[in-house]
Amino acid sequence: MFGIDSLSGQQNSAPFSGVIVHSDGTILTVAHATRPGNFYRVIFADGKQGVAKALGRLVVDQQSNLPDIAMMKMQGQGPWPYAEMGWSSSITENQLCFGLSYPETLPFNIPFLRTGSILKKLDNFGFIQSSSIMEPGDSGGPLFDALGRVIGLHSRIDGAEGINFEVPINSYRSYWQSLTNPVAISSYPVSTDSIGKDPQQKKLIQLGIKKPAKHPKTNFQPIQISSTLDGDSILLLGTAFNLGNNKQVILSKSSLIGEAPIVKIGNRIHVLRILLRDEKSDLVALISDHQFPSVDVSKVARQSISDSFVGLNLWSLLGADQRKFGVLGMSSQTFPRLPVPGTFDAQMQEIEGLPTLTKVDSTGAAARAGLRVGDRMLTLNNRDVSSAIKINAAMQQFSAGDTLQVQYRRGAADLYTNVILSNWSVRENPHPANNIPKGKSVRRDNFLRVFLHDSRIHADECGSPVVDSKGNFIGLNIARFSHTACLAIPRDTILAFLSTVEHML
Repeated sequence: MFGIDSLSGQQNSAPFSGVIVHSDGTILTVAHATRPGNFYRVIFADGKQGVAKALGRLVVDQQSNLPDIAMMKMQGQGPWPYAEMGWSSSITENQLCFGLSYPETLPFNIPFLRTGSILKKLDNFGFIQSSSIMEPGDSGGPLFDALGRVIGLHSRIDGAEGINFEVPINSYRSYWQSLTNPVAISSYPVSTDSIGKDPQQKKLIQLGIKKPAKHPKTNFQPIQISSTLDGDSILLLGTAFNLGNNKQVILSKSSLIGEAPIVKIGNRIHVLRILLRDEKSDLVALISDHQFPSVDVSKVARQSISDSFVGLNLWSLLGADQRKFGVLGMSSQTFPRLPVPGTFDAQMQEIEGLPTLTKVDSTGAAARAGLRVGDRMLTLNNRDVSSAIKINAAMQQFSAGDTLQVQYRRGAADLYTNVILSNWSVRENPHPANNIPKGKSVRRDNFLRVFLHDSRIHADECGSPVVDSKGNFIGLNIARFSHTACLAIPRDTILAFLSTVEHML
């Protein structure tokens, strides 16, 4: 969801999540994302859209947004699809929970599944604490119990990969009637509603405590690779496969494999040779005279990673006894190139109706194209930009590295040149979600096919194999995209790449 102007329908707020809990279109979300009486665009998982109006918002501590409770209502005729509400009083620590919401970093209108367990039933501030990882955009998204019922709403996180705080569903039950009016409530209502009793509490308890996932038996043994990239020593992982022609190949992340890659085992160094790089998938095929522990390609299933795999338990294998657990949160998708803002390396000001260069970096993009202070912009790629509003709108469509044909006026002459836009330095939001250990992967977008999971692999753990509970190969980790999302190349894409490699050996 996101806020919209009631007249133009244009977006006017950051995106966030919510959940419909009644067929009449009642939506539960969090207070820090809404304003009573405002309207919001609602996008469903199947692509359908609607509009909701924000109702009550309960915040008694303006600095912390506590207790961070809000309600909205779909506009128009129902009935609306909805999720069943549970009772937060029924949960116990270590019980299974899962979240399904929309991180704003992901370029999809598809919910991303993450799982975890209840760490604390209720803390001193009135929140449930869970290990189901979240980030901005997930705010207001639902946390479910093992029966698939809403038990909380995502509020905030404590730190990178840390504790996640959820508004308990019983708080909404208690203040339900007060929240149905479109007003900001600044103190706890004196009158509260009956919470009622959970008719399925015994069944929820019978499901038991979330047990540690058993490590799968597998022959995969990731290999640690070292190389030099731009003068820096780089470590990452690789996975070895035996091909049908009895040749062995090691796959890893191409953009992190630099000069002279090697594998060191004990005191011995084994040299790797680069056979093939594939920019689209960021895969690299390496060969060596040494035979590493590997898996036969003939034993890898060829089934694609479809929607039916969502929720599958996964393990990322990182070393002899090192592995990270997660779930498959989104099936194979085309991951688009994310725009990187581009710049002229110059300052402009609208003068007499035309964007005019007032300062030009002597070593920047504009200067390299021959532009000077005083030049007035007319068109970019034949698009009229003869005002500050027009050129600002046009620049939103271009990225760093794009080449623009620029028509400009110098004195009385109309001239043309080509400008290659530079990277526009953007300081990342200091939110805890951006403090990921070892950071995000440098190459983390523009993939033909990847699936998403929540195993929290780090950037130097790319190239590691991903397997299911039976040890079956599912894919190869290729990027740490964000606080919540790790990307992996699915096995059908891996097999197609290996088939190309096999014909080269």
